[in-house]
Amino acid sequence: MVIASAAEIFRSNGYDATSLQQIADDVGILKGSLYHYIDTKEDLLFAIIKRNHEHITQENSQWRDLVGDPVAAIRSFIEGHMRESLWNPTFSEVFVRDFRALSPDRAKIIRETQEAYDAEFRGLIAAAIETGALRDGVEPAFAARAVFGMTNWVYYWYHPGGSLSVDDVVTKMSDYAMASLMEPANKDALSS
Repeated sequence: MVIASAAEIFRSNGYDATSLQQIADDVGILKGSLYHYIDTKEDLLFAIIKRNHEHITQENSQWRDLVGDPVAAIRSFIEGHMRESLWNPTFSEVFVRDFRALSPDRAKIIRETQEAYDAEFRGLIAAAIETGALRDGVEPAFAARAVFGMTNWVYYWYHPGGSLSVDDVVTKMSDYAMASLMEPANKDALSS
């Protein structure tokens, strides 16, 4: 309850502008009672970021069943990443926007597991390149950064209850991401 409340307030106000008093008031406890759960405000930020990061990296695993078909595995990875990112847009926003506020030691913990997750995606792209399934010029590290750049910001503009469902967003964004990796169906139309 404290973590969820802190995430909502960090999302609304930003980490730097949020006080522990605001969080205590929102939860309905005295500020001093927060220290039963935490030592510092950063403890809450780290808990939010860690929970979001672990959820995405652990739950996005369906693609592993498709490794024999690297293109299908890439699509599954992208779809799973976005679906898990949209699991809790509040936590995703705090992760992306306020990660910079973590201490170097805590940021390193997240970055180490993030690197392993990113490496898995780069490996899928490299495997698809080896089979000739992707267009010429696709480079795994750059392609992975481009896809993550595209998909990590969905939380920013997606609004549940709007005209698009989560499934609509996941499908459309995956189509765009895959189009950036695949050979165009009509090369002539792109060169004119």
